[in-house]
Amino acid sequence: MFNEGEIYRRRELHKEYGGQQQGGISTPSKFPFIMIFTGESGSEYGYKDGWQDNGIFYYTGEGQEGPMQFIRGNKAIRDHIKNGKDIYLFEYVRQAYVQYLTQVVCIGYHKRTTHDHKGSMREAIVFEFLPVKENSTPSQDRSEVETSVNDDDSLKTLREKALVSSSDTATATIKEKVITTYTRSIAIKKYARKRANGICEGCSNQAPFKAINGQPYLEVHHLRRLSDGGPDHPEWVAALCPTCHMRCHHAEDGKEYNNSIIGKISEIER
Repeated sequence: MFNEGEIYRRRELHKEYGGQQQGGISTPSKFPFIMIFTGESGSEYGYKDGWQDNGIFYYTGEGQEGPMQFIRGNKAIRDHIKNGKDIYLFEYVRQAYVQYLTQVVCIGYHKRTTHDHKGSMREAIVFEFLPVKENSTPSQDRSEVETSVNDDDSLKTLREKALVSSSDTATATIKEKVITTYTRSIAIKKYARKRANGICEGCSNQAPFKAINGQPYLEVHHLRRLSDGGPDHPEWVAALCPTCHMRCHHAEDGKEYNNSIIGKISEIER
């Protein structure tokens, strides 16, 4: 949808997709994504966004005065996975123009004390974003996860790993959150393919060929999201042949076909 590194006039983004034209968090009502905007201008409100050494992007929530609360845009970000919303990160390069950076997933948040626009001290919400790209996870963390999620795991074990979550987001470390997120991402893909057992969950035909590893080739599709990245729930993923996968994304009847697969997976998971 958006090209990394490309510069957009913000007004044109809202003309095409809608959403709030002011502030850092925009939630278009007719599209399954959230646009967030970062830049230097928020410093007077105590905002301090940016990439950390561990590859996580810290993003300060919205609210110019008083303690930040999980309402409006802040609530939308916190609940974006549950609500099937992607998050697209933009950065201001000059007045009225933003550059698209990448798609991110919220792996948690923490709170810090800072000042509001009146200079009063208040508690701010700082979201922790992990880029959706699989290679964005530190190699040592990927290695740790990949050895713990195996193709030989049973369907039940893979499902349990796909549903794993940090028990206490307030006390979990960033490393723990990254590993939990990446574990779910790997496990959900392996789970969907094992559940399909070589049969496309869209058209019910055999996988068209075998992959290099000798397994039937099926692509994992996230039913509630535009893109195929990031964690999700077993009920919201399907293992599809390439044709069905492309149909969901690009066909004239893609939305209707996607909805029909949602019904199939719902029955299977039940």
